[in-house]
Amino acid sequence: MPNYIVVTTLFLFWAFYEMSGGADFEPPERIEPVAVAIVAPIETPEPIVAEAPEPEATVTAEIMLASYEDEPLAISSVVPDTALETVASPAFVAPEPVDIRLVSGEWVNMRDGPSTDYRVLDTLPRGTEAEVLDVNGAGWAQIRLVDTGQMGWMAERLLSTD
Repeated sequence: MPNYIVVTTLFLFWAFYEMSGGADFEPPERIEPVAVAIVAPIETPEPIVAEAPEPEATVTAEIMLASYEDEPLAISSVVPDTALETVASPAFVAPEPVDIRLVSGEWVNMRDGPSTDYRVLDTLPRGTEAEVLDVNGAGWAQIRLVDTGQMGWMAERLLSTD
């Protein structure tokens, strides 16, 4: 048996040697990669020039500043009259009051929807602060946790105002 293994191995070496070209084998010429720089002209768009309309009434202000050589430096600016007018502020709108409640049960499930058929997103301990966003007619409240901002649904009877 060991002779059979040796003869088979020698036959396989010889077969691979002949299949690769044998004594006439010449490796292919090696091609070296060449770096090529591509230079393209940069096209710059022409600038768009727009003329501003002349203001109807103007106010000229001149400011005198002292320079380092004790020569006054005059700066004048032209400000349109309309810029000096008082702008009326919009009416103040009071923000809606936020309904913050506390979880009143020991460990209460916050769910993905307004029913026990929905999956549990988190289990909240007693005293967790939640902002009530909406209450549906079936006794469920959509809430947002004050600490994390996570949103979900909880039975409204498990939320207290204390």
